[in-house]
Amino acid sequence: MERIGILGGTFDPIHEGHMGMAVLAAEQLSLSRLLLLPAGNPYLKKGITPYEQRYEMCCLAAEREKRIVIEVSRLEADESRPTYTFETLEFLAEREPEAELYFICGGDVLGSIGSWREPERIFAKATLAVFSREGSSALKDSAAALQETYPEARIVFISGKVADISSTMVRERVKKGQDIRGLVPSSVEEYIREKGLYPDKN
Repeated sequence: MERIGILGGTFDPIHEGHMGMAVLAAEQLSLSRLLLLPAGNPYLKKGITPYEQRYEMCCLAAEREKRIVIEVSRLEADESRPTYTFETLEFLAEREPEAELYFICGGDVLGSIGSWREPERIFAKATLAVFSREGSSALKDSAAALQETYPEARIVFISGKVADISSTMVRERVKKGQDIRGLVPSSVEEYIREKGLYPDKN
């Protein structure tokens, strides 16, 4: 059975932390391929960079990675309304009926996913693949608490170190004219510079 990982996010911009997560997940879960899924219209985030530019940065990052198979999905490209994780997973499950889906996320998701729209429909379609720092008993406790409420939730952990980077950090450094080498793939750095993304508006 094919194993497909889904790593979604705003990716504004995609950075080396995201790419580290992708590689570790693909290797530890023996994924056949990993889908990078730029969000179309995240309902909790406002003022984000237009979809096409975030999509293009994801493509540049994926082209650089040779260790694993990465596809950049345009699933949410034409969404003018808020998009929800359960809708995305149900669509992918219908499109890939023979595949086993893994929804890749950070440890903070365990404490919040119960408040997402239709969480039981998320658990029905995919296994949660959660990043865990070694020896993080708090995450295991969070997983146990989640499964008490949602016994159908399947949870696996991915261990390893990834770069401690956030998209906010990258944007702020660009606004201040600071160096972002090593924080994003070089092709993404060049794209940000060429397109004039994240200008200082003050």
